[in-house]
Amino acid sequence: MVLPASLYPSHNFCPVSDVISCQPCLLPVFASGAVLVEPVEVSPHGDLLDLPWQTELCCSSTPAQLHHGGEEEDRGSAPSDTGHPHTLQCLFRNFTSTLGPHPETEPSRATCWDILCRVDETWDNVICDLKHPATSSDTSIPGSVALSLQHLTTLPDIEVNSTHGTDCVGEDSITCSIALHVVSSIVVVTANVSNTTAGPLVMLSVPPRMSQRLWKPSPPLNLTHTQTTEGELILSWSDPQPHASPVQLSYEVRYNTSQSTSHPNWLHVDVSGAQWVSLTGLRPGLQYTLQIRSHHPALPHLWSDWSQQHLIRLENVTYLPERVVASFGDSVTVYCVCNDLRVNASTMVWILNSRDRLPKSQYAAVNDRVSKITVRPSEQRLSDTLHCCQPFGETYSCNYHYSTIYIKDPVIDISCVTSGDLDSMTCRWNNLPIGGINFMSRVADLSCDVMEEAERVGVPVGVVRQAKCESSGYRGVKSCNLQPIRVTSCYKLWMEAKTDNSTRSHPVYITPMDHVKPHPPSGLEAVSMPSGVLKLAWVPPELPIYDMQYQVRYALSTGRAHPFWQVLALQTESWAEVLEPDVCGVYNVQVRCMHINGSGTWSDWSHLLYTSTHNSRAPDQGPDFWRVFQEDPASTQTNVTLLFEHSPIVEPTYCVEELVVQHQGSGGTVTEERIGLVSSYSFEWRGEVHSVTVKAQNSQGSSTRNTHMTLDRHSKRQCVRSFSASRVNSSCVVLLWSLQPNSSVPWSLVVEWSGQNHQDRPDQTPESRERWTRFPPTDKLLYLYGHFYDTDEYEFILYPVFADGEGEPVYTKVFRGSDAGPAAYMLLMIIAFLSIVLFVTLGSITMGERG
Repeated sequence: MVLPASLYPSHNFCPVSDVISCQPCLLPVFASGAVLVEPVEVSPHGDLLDLPWQTELCCSSTPAQLHHGGEEEDRGSAPSDTGHPHTLQCLFRNFTSTLGPHPETEPSRATCWDILCRVDETWDNVICDLKHPATSSDTSIPGSVALSLQHLTTLPDIEVNSTHGTDCVGEDSITCSIALHVVSSIVVVTANVSNTTAGPLVMLSVPPRMSQRLWKPSPPLNLTHTQTTEGELILSWSDPQPHASPVQLSYEVRYNTSQSTSHPNWLHVDVSGAQWVSLTGLRPGLQYTLQIRSHHPALPHLWSDWSQQHLIRLENVTYLPERVVASFGDSVTVYCVCNDLRVNASTMVWILNSRDRLPKSQYAAVNDRVSKITVRPSEQRLSDTLHCCQPFGETYSCNYHYSTIYIKDPVIDISCVTSGDLDSMTCRWNNLPIGGINFMSRVADLSCDVMEEAERVGVPVGVVRQAKCESSGYRGVKSCNLQPIRVTSCYKLWMEAKTDNSTRSHPVYITPMDHVKPHPPSGLEAVSMPSGVLKLAWVPPELPIYDMQYQVRYALSTGRAHPFWQVLALQTESWAEVLEPDVCGVYNVQVRCMHINGSGTWSDWSHLLYTSTHNSRAPDQGPDFWRVFQEDPASTQTNVTLLFEHSPIVEPTYCVEELVVQHQGSGGTVTEERIGLVSSYSFEWRGEVHSVTVKAQNSQGSSTRNTHMTLDRHSKRQCVRSFSASRVNSSCVVLLWSLQPNSSVPWSLVVEWSGQNHQDRPDQTPESRERWTRFPPTDKLLYLYGHFYDTDEYEFILYPVFADGEGEPVYTKVFRGSDAGPAAYMLLMIIAFLSIVLFVTLGSITMGERG
């Protein structure tokens, strides 16, 4: 269609061929100042261009850059008036270069803008976008840019009526629109730049709505990604208007891992003929941002806007499926995709429920990236978890993700305990994962038999409640608390998985009153009787109000963390009597209770009670003791360890409750130290004369007959003439000695012995290395019984002990394998007998002389 001549000014205008080659000519200028540029391509409407339309607007920085005439113009004869009607400053340039500036005014020497005109999706408006390319740095044409859209309607008499248009002004980019009101219309587009001459003009034809469906498409929707069992990562999407065009659109996918939104490093993938693409090279541990846009194949430059962002983050492994529901006995196959290309799937191992490594016969590698396993679900678990792990020596590296197999109708061992106050019930179970589980209950004021029968026939009874649950254990052991409760009602309890199939366990039916754990008895008392009987009594708990049975345990107090408990037979009375094996021992005593018919749970043990001994008088005498020296080379002090030998209690009228050590130095100062009932005691000795006395004590007082010891480093008197030892066998050694004639008779003799092969062990204490015994000086022969192995060497030391200190010790040894044998034993017996006879004879002679 050609515009009427009345619209053109009274000027000659150039043929189309001159415009194309940019030869010197005069272009028609409209009254509005717009320049008409006739298109090269012929549209269905004649001399108009069809929408959508896309090109560039290019302008020179000076008039001489775009205006070319003859030689005289080159020599400066070109008009300089910027308002001259045939001076051209700006032109539209097609991407195909069929219409555009002279080669000397290519974009490198001119400033250009991208321009796109299109009809919107609703076919109500024509929209033109003009913007300066983001990659251009040319600022030679400063100022504002203007777009003018004028709507022209074709009438039957081929006259053209002008309607109201739209003018838009901006700096670098403009979006301008004009509404459509008729079936077919023409839009005149004029572009202009400030500080230049009049800009170019183009006429665009809007085709009938039903006959033309080529427009800018909307962005793709529903972006999603999946992985196949071969390890392939698939990105898929859908079109917002799937039936808008009979021709399949083309797509472009872009993705990046850059966290910078201003300068993202996009990677692009072109897709044709499908609405999915396989992505490769994505690395685990990184978050990828993806977008998609589309265009019609006939309009390769008319792209849709980019879609909404879609995020992909790959873990080191991906499980297919990640969750699955199966019945007990089913075979379930799970795939593990190794997204880390450095890991080969053939090296992976499978772990069940975070602890059990599965045998290799159950899994195999599909390819270098995928391993698969086939398992059967557990029977007594609500779910199983599978980990695909990379071995590192004896350990495994497992991602925190896992595949979960939910089991239909498993049998879960749910056990419940009702509190002693009868106000709450706590239920526990094992072998369940921590997350994704609901503990459910239904309560009805019925007996459990009636409730279970009603539900079996499909009659729902009671009210459903969800309990408050808390993690309380290792490997997924949990507990849930129901509060308040109705102790005589029936509770139906089950576990429920948070899955689409609502996987649940078999229910259990519980009456809280049958599962009470009472509070322990209180007020425990123990009284030791002179007859050796320990009488116990306690107070039953206030709730629940029913008959109880009781259990008592007791143990001798030894200071150990785990004493050796003895338990009495069950009884129904709130008292008991215990026969004390050791009347002077201190015992630990506890008691607990439960329902007399055995239902429910035992209470906790009561508070620990320590018994006290029965004393009617103070001890008679203190313990016998001996000392062991340990010299400290770094100082002048000596560590003295006292080894105690407690005297047996003949009559149970008193007990020794503790020992008291009394020290008296050379200055006469006396100090005492209570040390309890111990087997040894150590202190530091500086070498001065030091006296030690050990007394036995109880609540009635201290012993009066005690053993004394005086420590002195001065020279000691000699009174032992001979000392020998012989091993009779592995359990007996015989000692023989004699005293010096005319010497002082010691108060007692002490023999100390030790095995030479064991005395230097660093883990042995003096009391474990040294053994000793005390005997009167009137004896001349002593049999020692114990372990005297012929593979060891033993040393014996004989100490004479006087009232004011120790005499000079004598030493002897028994060497390895030196058994005395029967003959030596008989010889020793004869010598002992002759010594006694000689002693008696000499005594008789002496008495005769005196007489």
